[in-house]
Amino acid sequence: MRLTLWGAIVIAGLAMIATAAEAQRRVRGGRAVRVDPPGVGPRVGYDFEFEHWFLGGQLNLPVGRRWVLVPSAEFYTGADGSPYRLNADLKYHPPTVYGLFYLGGGFAYRHANGQGDAGANVFAGWEGRRSRPFKPFLEGKFVFADNTSFNVLAGLNFPL
Repeated sequence: MRLTLWGAIVIAGLAMIATAAEAQRRVRGGRAVRVDPPGVGPRVGYDFEFEHWFLGGQLNLPVGRRWVLVPSAEFYTGADGSPYRLNADLKYHPPTVYGLFYLGGGFAYRHANGQGDAGANVFAGWEGRRSRPFKPFLEGKFVFADNTSFNVLAGLNFPL
């Protein structure tokens, strides 16, 4: 009886322990599918409409096998009026061989000189291989609001 109880405790304990890789796997169609862990990282970019550089950061929150929610903030350092932009984007990785390319869209809110401007954005980009501890990315983004602008961004994503 005592040996059976200890065996049950050991089996229950082993069942509760899961590595990060195992926790990120899902079974679809009889095969295991890897879902990336959440990530965070810095970004830098250039806004061609306002002719100014910006710095910021983003979170990557997977919501599905190919879908990632990406809230981000960008600060136009050194510009008059302390402008910044907040984004709430949804990124999609189409089924390509290596899954390097992505596209998406979302909501953008730009604030400068005490006034806000809400709009939408669409983007496409390239994200580095998933086997490294970090993933570099390069992205082109159109922001549609009172002032439509084109932005080029680059940065790194680190898993949490």
